[in-house]
Amino acid sequence: MSRDRAPRVFLGRLPRDIKERDVEKFFRGFGRIRDINLKNGFGFVEFEDYKDADDAVYEMNHKEFMGERITVEHARPTSRSGGGGGGSGGGGGSGMRRGGGFRFRDRYGAPYNTEYKLTVENLSSRASWQDLKDYMRQAGEVTFTQCHRDRIGEGVVEFASLNDMQRAIKRLDGTELLGKRIRLSEVCLLYTCSVE
Repeated sequence: MSRDRAPRVFLGRLPRDIKERDVEKFFRGFGRIRDINLKNGFGFVEFEDYKDADDAVYEMNHKEFMGERITVEHARPTSRSGGGGGGSGGGGGSGMRRGGGFRFRDRYGAPYNTEYKLTVENLSSRASWQDLKDYMRQAGEVTFTQCHRDRIGEGVVEFASLNDMQRAIKRLDGTELLGKRIRLSEVCLLYTCSVE
């Protein structure tokens, strides 16, 4: 909980013609904003207070903003060099870790990575990581989810155990989430998948 790093929130699927004042208006009531950094289709908002950033993520993710249903997530710390990939998709490696949870962790459980990982294909563009996590909990303990990070319509879900992951494939592959029939496939790590 180091206070030297300001709480940053990642915004995804932003409308093209968005302005800083639109973002300020969208987050009105969530405390003081230090900085807004808008890119092409995504951006970052830096709050002064961790609780405000938490509340913004919890309440505003998946909300409609200027005709688009946008993503609002805690920005990942950019621990490697290579610039502000943060929440937008160029992460990989250490970018897979979710950081800065605080009260957010209490609501959803502290996220962590495991080797029991599935790729979710044909995700609705409306699906957020919370939607995916809530849906996958039918199969067992979910430790991490992400949506549309590398490709729109694709997500990742990680489970606490092999049994939970296998149950998810058996029960939820081909089922409907937000109007789309999802496909689940195991992410093969060198030491976990046998070569057929």
